[in-house]
Amino acid sequence: MKKNTARQKDVHPSKIEAEVSRRKHDFDMISLLRLLFFMGYSPEEITFKSYNSLSSQAGLIKKIQFQHEPFRNVTLTLNMGLLSAQSTLPSYFQKTIDKGMINLRSFYLFIGYFDHSLIYKFFESVYPELNLNRLGNMEQTKSNYIQMLDLRSSATLNWLFKLVFPELENCVEKCSFPRRVDMNPLKLGHTVLGGNAVFGDKTSIAISGRKVTLFCHEELTPQGHPWPSEIKKRLKKEVFPLLRTTGIDLQVTLVIKSQKQWVKLNRDSFLGYDKIRGNHDQYKQIKIFKGYVASP
Repeated sequence: MKKNTARQKDVHPSKIEAEVSRRKHDFDMISLLRLLFFMGYSPEEITFKSYNSLSSQAGLIKKIQFQHEPFRNVTLTLNMGLLSAQSTLPSYFQKTIDKGMINLRSFYLFIGYFDHSLIYKFFESVYPELNLNRLGNMEQTKSNYIQMLDLRSSATLNWLFKLVFPELENCVEKCSFPRRVDMNPLKLGHTVLGGNAVFGDKTSIAISGRKVTLFCHEELTPQGHPWPSEIKKRLKKEVFPLLRTTGIDLQVTLVIKSQKQWVKLNRDSFLGYDKIRGNHDQYKQIKIFKGYVASP
């Protein structure tokens, strides 16, 4: 796990530790670990232990204890592990404890050695971004996980566009795109009829692709930017780098359900974006992108 040596300077550390211990139920584990690293605790100074209980508890974190003497350490008592209600230990151990047939202090120290290692490795697996020794490049790892999905699937594209454009509704459909292909032109005395030759040196064939339609209620983003330019920016930054690894014919269209600005003869108005006044009322459609997305 990564160590952060930054410390609070405007508040005494003991007050911060007391507040963290008091508000133990307000943390999830990833937030608590990041806070401890920020407070200067290294992974070697964090001890995990399980809370001995036969019934399930309301929260994960049972107790947070800070220690400074004889050495600096923080102990996290959790409702999980070898002594918890979900323990994998046989019931024989709990019966032995209940009958008083064992030295509890020695038993807890013995179980605690394995408990700490198991819980520590569990959180390293659950939060791989904290385990930099195992994953040297987290961004590359996340990209590899994305490539395991079928990015040409309509369902996957719908999920992807929802993540990139959470403010907009989207619809993904299968469609065919014409693509011009270079061919061998006909040559008298050389070309066999019925072969791959065509009249001219190019032809058009139908290619299966995906059409993505984005719907917005206003022509401007909450920050005041035109949606077409914002969509182009997010496509270039977030979507295309993922789709280039698979290659896909794609069309992205924006549908504006309501528009307040009308086209005018001045420098602040744009033909093709601002709506032209007319008797019919229909949604404005703007083609954002159409083409083949692939690696250069």
